Amino acid sequence: MKKILIFLLFQASLCLGQKAQIIRGPYLQSVTPTSVLVHWRTDIPSPSQVYYQAKGKVLRAIDKNRVIDHVLKLDQLKPATRYAYQIDHKSFDKNRYVVTAPAFGSKESVRIWALGDFGDGSASQKAVMNSIEAYTQGNRPDAWIWLGDNAYNNGKDEEYQKNVFEVYQDVFLQNLPIYPSPGNHDYAGKHNPSEPPYFKIFNMPVEGQGGGLPSHSESYYSVNYGPVHLIALDTEMQEASGLMLKDGNGNQVDWLKADLAANKLPWVVVYFHKPPYSKGSHDSDVELDMKSLREHVNPIFEQYKVDLVIAGHSHVYERSFPMRGHYGINETFDAASHVFAQSTDKNHYVVGPNGQGVIYVVSGSGGKFGGQRSGYPMKSSIYTNNTIGGSVLLDIDQKTFKLKWIQSDGQIGDGFVLEKR
Repeated sequence: MKKILIFLLFQASLCLGQKAQIIRGPYLQSVTPTSVLVHWRTDIPSPSQVYYQAKGKVLRAIDKNRVIDHVLKLDQLKPATRYAYQIDHKSFDKNRYVVTAPAFGSKESVRIWALGDFGDGSASQKAVMNSIEAYTQGNRPDAWIWLGDNAYNNGKDEEYQKNVFEVYQDVFLQNLPIYPSPGNHDYAGKHNPSEPPYFKIFNMPVEGQGGGLPSHSESYYSVNYGPVHLIALDTEMQEASGLMLKDGNGNQVDWLKADLAANKLPWVVVYFHKPPYSKGSHDSDVELDMKSLREHVNPIFEQYKVDLVIAGHSHVYERSFPMRGHYGINETFDAASHVFAQSTDKNHYVVGPNGQGVIYVVSGSGGKFGGQRSGYPMKSSIYTNNTIGGSVLLDIDQKTFKLKWIQSDGQIGDGFVLEKR
């Protein structure tokens, strides 16, 4: 016993004399108009310290507890303001910064990057990332939403390290706020939210600090970003009652309805993993979880006039007509009955006071891509592509909502514009 104690004291003395090295991050979580959580991991336990700077003034946040996984909150910040930051020292790197969210009620325009099914370590994953980096030079995204299946194959901590952090760290993770949602691979095919490393890696703004209603659950939450209300849902989580999102009942659904009812912003985007419509690598007519979402949850989106529902899971890109009332299988789609839009231009819609149908986008080719099922492309689809990877950019102001699907070769494969007058 004495030898073990001496060994442990010796190891501790080594750690105390050794400078900790960052082996993950830093990355940004729960960015609000006045605060941000800075995360990083070190190779040995150490105190947490962040220096941050705005307009030449250097401030410091510190937590003296020695940990490996660090989470430090920077608060009392100003909205829509860029802060340089650094871990442990005052030498600021030009690529290490955070831009706080716009003030609540702000009419500033925002750019949001949506990425799904990406962390597979493939050449396509890197090409999709590079295409966005090149396309957004000079106009970087303000926020980054993840559509699930973020790290293949089972959402393990080491898979996040290799296929997410080591890929995106330098270009995006250290300066772009992430608002993630989980997929079936992040859950390793299970449904218990206490198990996935995902919930230990990320901190979501679940107490309403991002502007939405408090959810008190890391599985689902909402934030206000300029003129858009973003809602992240969890298609994989099973509640203690046994209910899931696809059932159209339960705590998550009750919260969703209340959050949508409380929203005052002009645009609403809902995102999650499994899409209600797809004929790509997954079939929403056959796979019961997708079919049930369409039947039980889509009416909620329509009731509250959601503008865009975007998902991953199926490793293709698909974009639907603005739809209402189409809850059946692909063959039952009838444009005369199910398309609700004032414009006949399929890439430009003018939305009146009564709203229009919901546009459903599948963007599950951020790394994985390809596949089709019987009936592809769907009758309800305006545009589909299963031959190349890509991801989505949203440019949103008070009156205009623009979506572009940026392919891994840098080309704009699809896009549309919504206008509200």
